Amino acid sequence: MVWFSTIFHRNRRLLNFGCVIIIFLLITIFQGSVRPFLGNMALSIFHYPFSELKNGIESLKSVAENNRNLKNTLTEASLQLSFLVEARRENQRLREFLGFEPPENFRVVPVKIVSLGHNQYPIAAVINKGTKDSIRINQPVINRFGLVGKIKEVMPEFSTVQLITDPANAVSARIAESRQFGIVRYNPEEGMIFDNLPADASINKGDLIISSGLGGIYPSGLSIGVVDSVLTVKGEIKKSIWLKSNVDFLEIEELYVLESVPQ
Repeated sequence: MVWFSTIFHRNRRLLNFGCVIIIFLLITIFQGSVRPFLGNMALSIFHYPFSELKNGIESLKSVAENNRNLKNTLTEASLQLSFLVEARRENQRLREFLGFEPPENFRVVPVKIVSLGHNQYPIAAVINKGTKDSIRINQPVINRFGLVGKIKEVMPEFSTVQLITDPANAVSARIAESRQFGIVRYNPEEGMIFDNLPADASINKGDLIISSGLGGIYPSGLSIGVVDSVLTVKGEIKKSIWLKSNVDFLEIEELYVLESVPQ
C-alpha cells in the first residue's frame, strides 16, 4: 500500500493527464445518455475546482481592496483629527491673547514662525511677513507670555527676529515693583540674567522683570521674566541675579509684531 501511495504522489500529474485523456475518449466513444454523464463528470472534476479557485482569488482581491480603502479612510480621519486638535490648541492660544492690551500707541500684527534656528538655544526666528506687510527693522516682537525679541532683518515676504536669547540682544529692564533698572541679557552658560543691579538694591525671588522703555526699541512694561535666584557676594558692587523667562523659546509659535500707531 505504501509503494502505491509513493508511486501515485510521484506521478500524480501524469495520472491526472491520463484521466483527462480517458474521459475524453469515453465521451467520444459512447453515445446517448452516457455522454452527458461523462461530460458532467469531466466538468465537475476539472472545471469546478478552477472556478472555485478563481472565485476565491476574486474574493481575496475584493477583501484586499476593501482593506486598502479602510486604511486610507483611517489615515485621512487621523489626519483630520490632528488638524482639529492643532486648530483647538491654536484657538486656545489666541483666546488667551485676547486679554492682552498692547502698549499705548501700538497695535499688534500677528505673524507665524517659518523657521526657528536651533543651536543649544534658539537665538533667531524667521517669520512669514516682511516689507510688503509694513514690517520694519527694530520693531518689538512679543507672544502672549511676554517679550520675544525685535526685527533684525527684513525682506519683502519674510523677516528675521533677533530673540532676547541672543547674547548680543541686551534689553533695558527694571523690577516691576521697586522700579530699579538693570540689563537683561542671555548667557549661554548661565542662562538669562538681570545685570547691573547694585548690591544694595532690593530684589527677591519671584519679582517680575519688565522692559524699561529706555533705548527707543522696546516699549515700557513688557513682561520678560521672574527672578529665579539672587546671589549677593560681600565686597561685590553688583548682585548676581538669574531669571526664569516667561517665554518658552523652544516652543514659540504665534508671534506678534508691535507696530507703532501714528498719533
